[in-house]
Amino acid sequence: MEMRETENTAYARKREFLLCTDICGSALDTLRSRQEQAYCPALVEVFELEEHAQEARRAWMSVALESRLRGGNRFRLLSQACVRIAQQGAAVPGLDGILHWVESGSELTHGALAARVKRGAGPALARALAWSREVNRRLTAMPKECAPFAAVEGCLAAVRAVADVVAMGTGTPAAVRGEWTRGGLSGYTDAVFAAPQDGKAEALIPVFGAGYLPSHMLVVGDTLGDAALAAQAGALFFPILPGREEACWQRLAEEGFPKFLHGSFAGAYEDTLRKAQRSLLP
Repeated sequence: MEMRETENTAYARKREFLLCTDICGSALDTLRSRQEQAYCPALVEVFELEEHAQEARRAWMSVALESRLRGGNRFRLLSQACVRIAQQGAAVPGLDGILHWVESGSELTHGALAARVKRGAGPALARALAWSREVNRRLTAMPKECAPFAAVEGCLAAVRAVADVVAMGTGTPAAVRGEWTRGGLSGYTDAVFAAPQDGKAEALIPVFGAGYLPSHMLVVGDTLGDAALAAQAGALFFPILPGREEACWQRLAEEGFPKFLHGSFAGAYEDTLRKAQRSLLP
């Protein structure tokens, strides 16, 4: 069966069960490399933190990978990482202005920030925009390798035999599908959906509204945002824990997915999984 090139507007249920997996940081080992090669060095360069590069790196990696903000909005990550850097004694230019903007309820996107800076938002937000642009430049220049975590391919192959499989990523449709294809996983999915940052729930409306019973939908992801997405859709949730990705996919294949099929996933078992994720992402 061929993977469908969907534009997020049409989706038809084929089987009784659905597994919907997040891509970056869940199925593909791409999240850490993006932080190390794009987000963090851009922070050091644009915010002139060369003398505090080690502190900046530790702060960024902790917030981006090991906190409740993992996988979240880049500007919320920026503000919290800068707060941590400042707490270690480094001067972070524009910090107060960035915090005010992030906490103001404004739209936290690159485009909205660019428009605001064009209208004369001041040096703090101009620096945040310069950082975001540098992040984008570095992401574009990164090598395009997209290796899946060990055990992902075998798990999805087994799941695909009895359930519909959808992959979900953040970015443009071409970028998300290209990443999934380069990861060698396109043969194990029925469709790949793409969404802007914070837009997964809206993008997946055609999937979650395709007629599955709530107990027959399972979301797999590595962030608390993915867990919230599952709850919003009325679906069950299986977390991929940071640093334990291979073991989690093995557990999903050998234990979690069979429980899902046999109706024993919801309740104590899922509660234990969610609690383990929350404990790792404070």
